[in-house]
Amino acid sequence: MSRWRWAALVCSVVVAGLVAYLMVSPPAFLSSVITGDVASPVAGEAVPPIEGKPVIRVAITGDTGTGSGAEQATAERMDIEGESRPYDALLLLGDLVYEEGDAALVDRVVTQPFAPLVEGGAQLLPVLGNHDYRSGEQEAILDALGRDNPWYVERVGSVRVVVLDSNRLRDAAQTRWLRATLVEPQPPGSWTIVGMHHPAYSAGHHGSDMEVRRTWGPLFAAAQVPLVLAGHDHDYERTTPQDGVTYVVSGAGAKTRTVGHEDFTAVSSSTLHFLDLLVYDDRIEGRAIDQSGQLVDSFRISR
Repeated sequence: MSRWRWAALVCSVVVAGLVAYLMVSPPAFLSSVITGDVASPVAGEAVPPIEGKPVIRVAITGDTGTGSGAEQATAERMDIEGESRPYDALLLLGDLVYEEGDAALVDRVVTQPFAPLVEGGAQLLPVLGNHDYRSGEQEAILDALGRDNPWYVERVGSVRVVVLDSNRLRDAAQTRWLRATLVEPQPPGSWTIVGMHHPAYSAGHHGSDMEVRRTWGPLFAAAQVPLVLAGHDHDYERTTPQDGVTYVVSGAGAKTRTVGHEDFTAVSSSTLHFLDLLVYDDRIEGRAIDQSGQLVDSFRISR
């Protein structure tokens, strides 16, 4: 092989490697161009001080159960952000235990990483993901985390958190329960948020779960649920309001995949992060925060 042909081959290998790297982990200034992300106007800014006194604060993340350094870094960032005002609840949006849902790993990949938050007073609210079902040990996983049913309601101060099992979407009993739960009268000043694993709206690797959207979306809209949270896609996404409901994907607590955009996308970002939810009497404020302590997105839902 001639020297020039050898040099061309080396260059092509280097360029191919660089392109592959940029597709997996693009720098922020290239992310939108390469992946089709829709950056938030506040992306990269420092997390601002908390305004006023939120009545409830919830830390949210999904797809964490790797036991990896990335999961630990997300948990540590939660600890740092919670120093000034501790969290009242920790909502984990499924795939609690990778890869096969081995219940014997719960302590290592769930309990230990998030122990500082829970010991500091945050109520643990687990959601089952598809990986948690692979071993058939999903009930044992829940039991180890203090839950005896995959769908439930937990009241955290003024917030009613409705947890669903989107793996069992076709279980008619769950949908009957959801319909009855959403119409129950609530005390004045209450908020309702919903958490599940499979997203009704997503521009990520898996995309929108259309069955979730068709089956439960009308119930959320009819009940005027302001915020529905999901994981499954390893990214951050926020929709424009869909029938009055804002949908957020927060599935990048331990790993990421590229994400694009759809007509419903307000913000999308392939960034390791967690969602910091501040609940006031008159509004909900959300701040997606990356592992370095910078904003990925922020939003406000008022009433």
